[in-house]
Amino acid sequence: MSWNTYSIDDRKLTVITGLAIVLIIVSLYIQSKLVLFLSIFILTVLSCNQFYLKRVGKQLFFENIAEKHRYFVNDKGQWTITIRNEGYPILNAKLKIYFDQCVIPEGKTLEPNLSLNEISLRFSIFARQTKQIIVPFSANRRGIAQIHKLEFRIPSLLGFGETVLESKWYLNQLAVVYPEPIPVKGLKEQLSVHQGIYSAPSSYYEDRLGPTGTRNYISSDSFNRIHWKASARKQELQTMIYEKISEKGWMIALNISDGHSITGNLEKLLSSITEMAYFAYKNQIPFSLCINVRTAGSTPFLYLPKGEGKEHLQTVLETIASISSQNISLPYEQMLSFYSKHLEYQPIFIHAGIRRDDTNRLLLNLSNKGGKLFNLKIEEDHGLLSELDIHHERRALLC
Repeated sequence: MSWNTYSIDDRKLTVITGLAIVLIIVSLYIQSKLVLFLSIFILTVLSCNQFYLKRVGKQLFFENIAEKHRYFVNDKGQWTITIRNEGYPILNAKLKIYFDQCVIPEGKTLEPNLSLNEISLRFSIFARQTKQIIVPFSANRRGIAQIHKLEFRIPSLLGFGETVLESKWYLNQLAVVYPEPIPVKGLKEQLSVHQGIYSAPSSYYEDRLGPTGTRNYISSDSFNRIHWKASARKQELQTMIYEKISEKGWMIALNISDGHSITGNLEKLLSSITEMAYFAYKNQIPFSLCINVRTAGSTPFLYLPKGEGKEHLQTVLETIASISSQNISLPYEQMLSFYSKHLEYQPIFIHAGIRRDDTNRLLLNLSNKGGKLFNLKIEEDHGLLSELDIHHERRALLC
């Protein structure tokens, strides 16, 4: 592990060094061997002190192992940091650990810090020794916690000055704290019955890519459903039978913006989407997720393709956990435009967050393609999912 290293000198050291040099001059003038010996001894000790400060920590290492652990709120966990010293011994140093505030250390006193949790430990390690530092914590709130920095403050042998070591990079141990769901009213009533690829015992829609069989023609059958080859074989008209199918696909689109800032309902919106993700998992409903957080790549925002099952749910929860007020947002209308042109279309589109007139126009275009629109909004301590009728909203505003 590489460190940023710098030394902090004590002003007393400069004064003592200057005094020792003056004593050497005085000892030569008065021809005193005792004073000369004492002054040289002081300079030697001070030189050893400075040599120690420059060399200590040069061979201090720890294993930056990549680990990811997942927690629910109030779960217990810990970070394990293994330190190995191949250089000079370190005595009575102060170790500071900085990490995200979605976890809280247990049994440690927190230092005041606006953006990160900070704890201090006393640390000593001898040459060619390995030590483990255990940092127990409790999951506090949704988010991804990581140790941002280790800082060693190593005092000199005489107590004059110190050497400071700061880790150059974040530690690779991650603690993912899943979001907590909140109730969403209206969710159970919004199952889709639109056309799609999933088999259904009864549906208005059929898979026209290939018939599953034939039956005798009846007068109410459409003429274009006649299977001419089968009819020729059996010498009577045969009607093609297609598999009944339905679609359960959802697209959940979250707008985290409110003008030029992040919406104040971010946490409740994310908790509502968490509840919807659990509901979709239990009812085997495939869904995709779009969030207008700017990312690099061919898709310029957070996008999870349609999926279902436990792995998809875990990916969704981790994605939601990663959202923070520090994220840079993409204009929501730009995300909707990209979705309509490039991404897989879903028959049910669920909007969450702030809507403007430009947003409504784009949502109306999605509705005109045959999709069904729903709106997720926050009411006190729960979410409310309702069908979105933009035409009705406009008429109400005009009245």
